[in-house]
Amino acid sequence: MRILPSSVLKSLSRTAARLLIGAQAVAFGGGAASAPAMPAAGGQPSAKHLVMLYRKETDSSPNRLDPTVQATTLALEHEFLNRQYQITEPSAEAYRAMDQGPGVIVTFAPDAGMSMVYSVYASMRPEPGTEIAIAEVRIEARVFVGSTLLSAEQARGQIQTRTDPALQKYGEARGYEIAAQRAAVDLANRVNTRLSALGADELANLMAADKTEATSFVLVTPPDASPSASPAPAAPAQPPASPAAPDSSAGGPSPPAKRWLLTVGVSDYSKATGFVGAGTHDNDLPGTPTDVKNVQRTLKGFGFEDATTTQLFDRSATTGAVRAALERLATTAGTNDIAVLYISTHGMERNYGKAGMTMPVFYDTNVGADPNNLLDFAELVKLFSRIPAKQLIMFIDACHSGGAAKQMTTVAISMRSIDVVHSGGSPDIARVLTAAKGIRADIAVMSAARTDETALDLGPSVGGLFTSKLMTALTATRGATPLEEMYKNDVWSQVIEYCRKNPAGEPPCQHPVLGYGGAGNLIRFGAAAP
Repeated sequence: MRILPSSVLKSLSRTAARLLIGAQAVAFGGGAASAPAMPAAGGQPSAKHLVMLYRKETDSSPNRLDPTVQATTLALEHEFLNRQYQITEPSAEAYRAMDQGPGVIVTFAPDAGMSMVYSVYASMRPEPGTEIAIAEVRIEARVFVGSTLLSAEQARGQIQTRTDPALQKYGEARGYEIAAQRAAVDLANRVNTRLSALGADELANLMAADKTEATSFVLVTPPDASPSASPAPAAPAQPPASPAAPDSSAGGPSPPAKRWLLTVGVSDYSKATGFVGAGTHDNDLPGTPTDVKNVQRTLKGFGFEDATTTQLFDRSATTGAVRAALERLATTAGTNDIAVLYISTHGMERNYGKAGMTMPVFYDTNVGADPNNLLDFAELVKLFSRIPAKQLIMFIDACHSGGAAKQMTTVAISMRSIDVVHSGGSPDIARVLTAAKGIRADIAVMSAARTDETALDLGPSVGGLFTSKLMTALTATRGATPLEEMYKNDVWSQVIEYCRKNPAGEPPCQHPVLGYGGAGNLIRFGAAAP
């Protein structure tokens, strides 16, 4: 923690008085107003915890070593400490990561409490015909509880200072310091008002929203086909079947009436923005066109007709188009149907989202945009699960398999610390399935790799390793094998076998993951094949 000593504050006040010429300083904020501390678990008052993180929003923004940024940070810490908050600061590694600029992703660990991510802007506005200028500091901040964006705040501080040659350098520096202090008072009042308005139950609910436990779904544990492979996630106890699950005593669910397929593929990443390599073709995925064709050709042999297939590829694979396609399926599919969603894209952490909750990178993805406009895998499965079909299957071939992934930096905020974390771009299936709680359909979600792994793109002749092996398995088994059995014997094992012979220079082994609810593990693609 850092606190502005009272002697420094008095010095700043005296400096402000010397710098004022004519009119009084302009300030857009009132005095400090303390708030009651949050009660601890035992009922005794305790200081509130606030994580503070400075973020350089644009390449031209000042870095954290800029004197005005430092003055602003010290003033903010002082104001929040006066309001009975405990301040958690970044680790040295996190500081270095954030210095990289706007391409850094910020996420929240499951135990993240109250956080404030802020940026600082300073300007000196001369008064025409005089040797006077207005020093202004503006702070823009996002306030979070858990991973929920509570509010976006803006605060300003201004002061007049002299610009004649004898005092210009000193006057500008001190003017920015005073303006920063006034802006900090303004912002602290605004943020404290927002946080103090939350009741204890509301705070607990917002923080609890980050806790995901896959108690209603099963994560399949495949056979350990490779001594060097890390163990797969342990599967929880088998839950009772969904109330609407069909009788599987005859070898699996009954045949669906209609088959729907939505494929989403992005090969061209020149229009995506907000990450390293954006605006170029450095992150293009050459195997994605092959993946999409392979999936459509294979599933067509199992009754997925052109009339019930929707393809979103490159320019058509935008965030809005994906949402719209899923919403259309929710109104057109029947209760005795099967729906398949296939995704072949890059994957990456969602900015200002939960740590470990990744998102596909669509054609128009803007990492720095309003976090509410980003579409992560949890929201995807939530939209997908609204389709009234009795069987839902989601295949995801996505990860940090390109240049963006290799250079992407993620900083995770928790109540205890702010640390740099590294993960792949594959979704955490337990978190994804949690978003589908409450549905009555049989559902299965299979991804190409674990959260901390990459997934291989083997180029235009083969496509993604996972997709290639998955479609080969469907063809070889003629779709007659239940999904879980096919995953264990024909997908997982074949991917591991390829990785065991991993060519030099390729990433480490990937491990496909399967999770399901109801009788999703018993779905067979060939149950109604022509």
